Amino acid sequence: MENKKDVFYLAGYDPRSYRYYYALLKRNLYKQNYLNGLNLSISPCSQKNEIPCCVIVGEESQVNYHFLQWDSVVKKYWAKSLCDFVFDFAYFLKTYIFSGIFRVFAKESKTQLIAGLYPIVYFCLSYAVSFVGIFYLFQMLESWNLAVAILCVLVCLWSVTKVILYLGKKFAVFWLSNIYVFCAKYAAGKIAESQALINEFSNVILNVLQKKQETKNYELILCAHSVGTILAMSVAARVVRIAQEQKLDLKCFKILTLGQCIPLVSFQKSCGQFKMDLQTLGNAPLVWFDFTAKIDGACFPLLDYFRASGIQAKFKPKFLSPRFHQLFTPQTYKKIRYNWYLAHFLYLYSNEILGSYDFFNFIGGKNTLESKIGAV
Repeated sequence: MENKKDVFYLAGYDPRSYRYYYALLKRNLYKQNYLNGLNLSISPCSQKNEIPCCVIVGEESQVNYHFLQWDSVVKKYWAKSLCDFVFDFAYFLKTYIFSGIFRVFAKESKTQLIAGLYPIVYFCLSYAVSFVGIFYLFQMLESWNLAVAILCVLVCLWSVTKVILYLGKKFAVFWLSNIYVFCAKYAAGKIAESQALINEFSNVILNVLQKKQETKNYELILCAHSVGTILAMSVAARVVRIAQEQKLDLKCFKILTLGQCIPLVSFQKSCGQFKMDLQTLGNAPLVWFDFTAKIDGACFPLLDYFRASGIQAKFKPKFLSPRFHQLFTPQTYKKIRYNWYLAHFLYLYSNEILGSYDFFNFIGGKNTLESKIGAV
């Protein structure tokens, strides 16, 4: 009997549109076919009811794969100019360093502590080295011509800033600072669009859930990656609350979180509503799998964020590692393990070696999510 699914995918903090993630899905799905033998096919992406959707078909499965868009909100808060970076830098210091939260990160996840300090170290060290060089240049030129010395200093400062910004973007320094600042503002309720997004996404899911209550061999999977997992918590909590009010069966509603950075919000002092959402999920017996990897510098690997955030939960996700070292050849893994940016997206990529972690089987293969992951 054919398995039918709806997968709602929530991307991370990324200004790229659903078209990028559709292309990523399509390219890697066909590559993975050579390993898992599922022979999945994927349709072009259509945009019915403003929710982009494609259809993934296997021999015994059919999946409607929906892209929950929020890249327009990301673009609004994405730092673009030097002033934006400076303001983000100041906000980061205030929220994570001066507030003392960095001590919690140090206790629970040294990887995240290093990732958080990375933009600060890069910014300060780059300008410190540059200022030393510019100072010696000024001393050399001052005795000859003060006006020329000042002009050279200004030109050097402008040039150095351009280089720092270029390299910062190239090595994902400002991508990290963007994420940290956004999460702090989200926790404090300073992202004006957040509630509208949560309502929109949860309403779409609830609408499908209501229609599929009598459908057999069906599952609805909320799949989120990176910062998208933070939004997913509030979306899932609202789905659970309304479903319980409407007496809907939630057995088919499942969650798959990849490379989560949930504590970036749940560790904040002003995240009362978010903790309430986590508490709602902690009281619901949902099928939920949470994958994180130690080589992923933008996640909290295998951290029980319920416990770490002081939330009592009757039910928790199953915290798992994708074991990337078993999915790639030693040569490839050696290149990947120190590339934090690439490692953060590996959850969505095809593998070189067939292993227990297979994203495309999880979302497109026959049988239930728990039957495919339960033994991992």
